[in-house]
Amino acid sequence: MSDVAATLASFATIAVAFAARPIGGLIFAHFGDRIGRKATLVVSLVLMGVSTMLVGVLPTYETAGAIAPVLLVLLRFVQGAAVGGEWGGAVLMATEFAPHDRRARLSAWPQQGVTAGLALSTGVLLVITLVIPDQTYLDWGWRVPFLSSAALIVVGLVLRLRISESPVFEAGRRKAEAGAGPETSKLPIVSVVKQARRTTLLATLAYVSVSTTFYVAFIFLLAHATGKLEMSKASALTAVLISAGAYSVGLRLSAGTADKRGRRTALMWGLGGAIVTIFPALALIETGEPVLFTVAMVVFAFPVGFAYAPVGVYFAELFPTAIRYSGVTAANQAGSLLGAAVAPFIAVGLYEGLGMYAVGAYVVLVSVISAGAVRALGETRHLDLRR
Repeated sequence: MSDVAATLASFATIAVAFAARPIGGLIFAHFGDRIGRKATLVVSLVLMGVSTMLVGVLPTYETAGAIAPVLLVLLRFVQGAAVGGEWGGAVLMATEFAPHDRRARLSAWPQQGVTAGLALSTGVLLVITLVIPDQTYLDWGWRVPFLSSAALIVVGLVLRLRISESPVFEAGRRKAEAGAGPETSKLPIVSVVKQARRTTLLATLAYVSVSTTFYVAFIFLLAHATGKLEMSKASALTAVLISAGAYSVGLRLSAGTADKRGRRTALMWGLGGAIVTIFPALALIETGEPVLFTVAMVVFAFPVGFAYAPVGVYFAELFPTAIRYSGVTAANQAGSLLGAAVAPFIAVGLYEGLGMYAVGAYVVLVSVISAGAVRALGETRHLDLRR
């Protein structure tokens, strides 16, 4: 198998999870709008955690034959379905509990979980890479990160079982029962299509760049470094670990900006930063020097994180309580399908056919599209979540 084919095959396992996300997202969002946010978060965590842990005990192709990759795809599908419902529920719980003047800062913590997970998993892989020989890693070392996720499942489950239901959701349910507010929709996603079709479409387009840039930075460029640039795994993982820190800094600064200046302003600054930094970052990356690669990753990761921070609160404020989970999830998952799910494949194709700067043009294009959608959506900071 050629290097390009091997890279695309590895990206395909990621695409499987993205194919499952809308399915899981619609299921979890349906019940999240009908019975509450807390229950869906508990179930999604268990499904995601168990399926991740089971990857660590999968048989190899040599021992089980064709059933091994089939089981991997099945577990990736379950992971994707759980993640599809996870993000919306986590964002809404944080947003609907938050006081108005700190809503963006608190709602950004689920996004912070993405980069924290990236840093933690990268750190584990880096340690394994440094202390375990390559052949040992191929034999069994790769299983360690998956099995170690069991600890996170326990911690997450304890935390989620102890939290209360969203006060905004409970207030909406009490009003509906008293006849003072809209009844819970029997099919929330249908209500989204009927009541908020334009908003959902624009939110989808707004999310495309956020998801695309993340996967270009942390999936495509990482594979490019260890493949085409022949950089050592340790050097590439170190670069990812450091750039995850830059991503986190951008995210926290953006969350504060979103509370002070508005969600749209913070998001537009992040999208603009991605446009400005992508070509200088790619020029540094193509030198093949590990230090310059790290600098490039840091430079690009900062605006990517800046753009991601306000998305959760922005989307939550776009939809009314009765259909908020479904609306947020629909925009997030549709945006992920158009962005993150295909971004690594498109980036590889553009690089192989036209060179690295074509990848930069791709990033600019999706960022401009998202900026146009954000401009059309307008500002939401003034909106009341209990409407």
